[in-house]
Formats: sequence, structure tokens, C-alpha cells
Amino acid sequence: MSIYLLLISLVIISISIIYYRANSDRLELQYKTLMQELSVLQIKRLKWLHNHFPKYNKYPRDERFNSAIYDLEYKEIFSTLKSNRIDFNKNFYFTKNYAIYSTILSDYYLGAKYLFIEIPKNSQLEYRIFQNIILYGTIAFLLLLLLGIYLAKLFIQPMQRSIELLDNFIKDTTHEINTPISIINTNIEMLQSSDACKSQAKRIKRIEIASRTLETIYKDLKLSVLSGKNESRDEKYDIKEIVEERIEYFQLHIESKRLNLKKSLESVVLKVDRVLLERLIDNLISNAIKYNRVGGSIEIELNRNYFVVRDSGIGIEKSNLDKIFERYRRFNESEGGFGIGLSIVDKVAKRYGFRVEVISDKEKGTEVKVKW
Repeated sequence: MSIYLLLISLVIISISIIYYRANSDRLELQYKTLMQELSVLQIKRLKWLHNHFPKYNKYPRDERFNSAIYDLEYKEIFSTLKSNRIDFNKNFYFTKNYAIYSTILSDYYLGAKYLFIEIPKNSQLEYRIFQNIILYGTIAFLLLLLLGIYLAKLFIQPMQRSIELLDNFIKDTTHEINTPISIINTNIEMLQSSDACKSQAKRIKRIEIASRTLETIYKDLKLSVLSGKNESRDEKYDIKEIVEERIEYFQLHIESKRLNLKKSLESVVLKVDRVLLERLIDNLISNAIKYNRVGGSIEIELNRNYFVVRDSGIGIEKSNLDKIFERYRRFNESEGGFGIGLSIVDKVAKRYGFRVEVISDKEKGTEVKVKW
């Protein structure tokens, strides 16, 4: 839209310049035609005075114009001109307030070789030109702007429909997914409390990991769908306790990938919404697990200045780093998810004025630091 507005502005300015020049030429031609007629009249008067001099010795004047005569050596013989700018090299020119026309006399009437005619400029004519440029330029700009808005809406309709379909799908999924997740978790707890053999215990553990993954996706979807509809409740929390709780929540995922976890946690008290902060922490830890290598490492650090998660995973291309917080943006099709995790991280960070910094090297790992 910015490019479109720039282009139509350039087009309107170009047309305005052409219009101004055309009208200026037309205006100049009107001045020249009028002043030629006045100069012919003045030459006749000079001829008459020359023939009747010295009986009549009063220089001919006219209330419509001023005039002056100069000799062959450019010396003034007589002048009623108001302007001080005399140019013998130009036939016609404008000063600030006057139009001046010069002509060469064929006969030396009164010893004069050059005649200058001066009339006041009609500022109303120029004002009318500028007025038309502003009026019609503004109308054209507004009409083209409305056309641009209409075309822009027309062009982005397919994208809007796609986003609307995706949002509706997420809403429907969020509504339906909670009940089966609750049933699965309840039955897992019942199975864990029963006397199951070791082979069954491993299977139950895998089911629990899958269930927790679904639960994490469900929470992200729920927050994404309900974002802005529910007021957040900010209270003071020890962030260390929340981080340790979320690490424990993901412990099964960490063990299933045989990841080496290193953590350095200090007590930090912040006034935040616990649900929002959990989503921020969960997404960073979840991504560090999801995009890590089997047998890799995760480092989690918390202090009074920042919270950081580092992994030894597949990393992100540097060209994609500025796009990672876009909603529904995914850079690895082999992993699941809707691409809303980092979008939620960015949204929560902006709400509390946190700053998110991402450092990543392809095939080496990623570091995400949230500063407060």
C-alpha cells in the first residue's frame, strides 16, 4: 500500500507539473500578446511625439502600463518603470511583481533604440492555477486511494479466508480436545497406581509423554483462541518455583530423548500472570526438547536479569530469525505443532515489556533469552 501511495503521488505530482507548465506557457503567451499590442501603441505615440517635438515634449503615459526608452548604448532616456531589473538580452521576462516586454525600434524616435513595456503581474491567475492543482490533485489522490484500498482488500481476501479457516479449525479443535485429554490423564494415573509389569510401565510412560504433549498444544491453542477475551491476573510469584515445576512437567520428554539437562536457577520475584508466564516457559523448553538431537543437551538459566534456554539442536537459518515470532510460521515440517508457540512467547513478552533475543546457528543449536 505504501508503494502504491508513493506511485500515485509521483503520478499526480508529474501531472501537476505538466499542468502548471502548460498553463504558465499559456499565461505567458497571453501576457506577450497583450504587451505586443501595447508596445505598438506606445511606438505610435513616440513617433507622433518625435514628429512634433519640441512643440509637444511630454512623454506619453498610459495607466494600463509603464514604459521606458533607452538609446543605442543602453543609457536611459526616460522611464516610468517600477522594476529595477532591465535585461536587454531578453524579449520577455518576469520579475517578482511585473511582466516586462522589450522591443527594438527600427527608427530612432527621440533618439531611442529600445522600448520596454511593464505591466503588473496578475497574481489571481497564478493563484487559480495552484488552486486547481491542489483541488483536482486532492480529488484524484482520494479517488485513487479508495481504489487502492478496494483492490488491496480484494487481493488479500484469499489470505483472510485461509486465516479465518485456520482460526475456526483451532477453535473447534480447542473445544473438542480437552475432554479426551482429561480422560487419558485420568486413566494413566489409574494405570500407574495399579500393579503393572515393567513392559506395561514403559508403554504407559510413552502414553503419558504423548498425553502431556497434547496437553501443551491444547494450552497453547486455548491461549491463542482466548487471547484478549479474558483479563489476566497479575500477582507476585517466585519465578524459580514456576521454572522448576515446568521442568518437572517436561521431565519425561527430556528422559525420552536422553537429553543432558543443566540448570542454574536463582530466586526472582516478578508480578505476572502465572498462566501467561507458564506458556512462555513451556514453549521455550518444549522447543528446546522438540528440535534437539537425541542425547543432546539443554541449559536453563534464571537470574534477576533474564531467563534463558539453550539447546544443541538443529538451529535456525539466520535469514529466518526475523520471522520466527510470526503466527503459524514453521521452519521444520518434520516436527508437529501449529507454529503459534513463539508467537505466544512474543505476545507475553510484549505485554510485560520483556525483550526476547534469539541467537541460533544452523546444526549447532539455539539460545533464546528473555530479559526483564
